[in-house]
Amino acid sequence: MHRKRIYVCCGSGIATSTVIAKKVKEALESNGIPYILDQCTVQQISSKVATLKPDLIVSSAQITTDVMDVPVVMGRSFLTGIKKQETIDEIVSILKK
Repeated sequence: MHRKRIYVCCGSGIATSTVIAKKVKEALESNGIPYILDQCTVQQISSKVATLKPDLIVSSAQITTDVMDVPVVMGRSFLTGIKKQETIDEIVSILKK
């Protein structure tokens, strides 16, 4: 399986996305999914997608720009713990297609 490219984004591209990125990495590793993960801000996401289209975007904030049909998963459950396993299952399901 080729490495999946994932962008994790939040409002600032620092605090929230770092927490989410760490938990996404753990989920991918425990499911044996090879990956390349980058963090950015929500404002940067459309230019990042245009430059290098990822397999998935995990965001803590609503994305209102065009992301060219890239699947987007809301990552807030990694911060709250509520429905975290459902979010992990959704990410794994998208990346194993």
